[in-house]
Amino acid sequence: MALRTPPSWLQNGSHPAENDRLTTQATWAASGVARTNDLLVSASSPAAMSVSIASGWAVILGTYQANMGAYVAYNDAATTATITAADPTNPRIDLVCVTVSDAAYTGALNTVSFNVVAGTPAGSPVAPATPTNSIALAQVAVAAGATTITAGNITDVRVRATMDEMTFSSSSSSTTPVRIELNAGQSANALTIVNSSGTVLNGFDNAGNLLTGAVNVASLETIIIMGAY
Repeated sequence: MALRTPPSWLQNGSHPAENDRLTTQATWAASGVARTNDLLVSASSPAAMSVSIASGWAVILGTYQANMGAYVAYNDAATTATITAADPTNPRIDLVCVTVSDAAYTGALNTVSFNVVAGTPAGSPVAPATPTNSIALAQVAVAAGATTITAGNITDVRVRATMDEMTFSSSSSSTTPVRIELNAGQSANALTIVNSSGTVLNGFDNAGNLLTGAVNVASLETIIIMGAY
């Protein structure tokens, strides 16, 4: 497909949902949860054959085909997801996901939902694959004959949604570009200033402490003010 027209939000233009999602994808580079505690999966209380999914945001890049853009979904309260009955003989691993169904591409539903994909019981079970148009939240180990799911049965497999890098030119005469990156395994406090050669100039660690680098504090403040998220 060629250049899409009209551009997003042109006055009096007609804007298909797919084009708006592609606009969203210009911000988000990869699927995941938006914040550290979003959609965290925990054991139900009291313990049962279910799990609890916390409130929060998910960013899901469409995977039915190319150029679907990014769906943004919000869960406004803790939600219970049911785990199906355990196999009497063998353990299995289930996968808790959030899934977008879009009838514009396949099927008849236009929904977002939490989805528990039951694994295959086996002596050495493996987790099922993440469904199309979904992100995985947790793996749940379901023991043979289990009647409850506890915290020890749940493995968090969420990843943080990744924002596209923001690139800026420095104020020096050489106009060497720099970019602000989120650190791997970051908290809300962490970011790194990197030059075009990949050298870390400065930034903040996960505790919010200033890194040691070649950029002084005043320059770092200027860069952050120019390119604050």
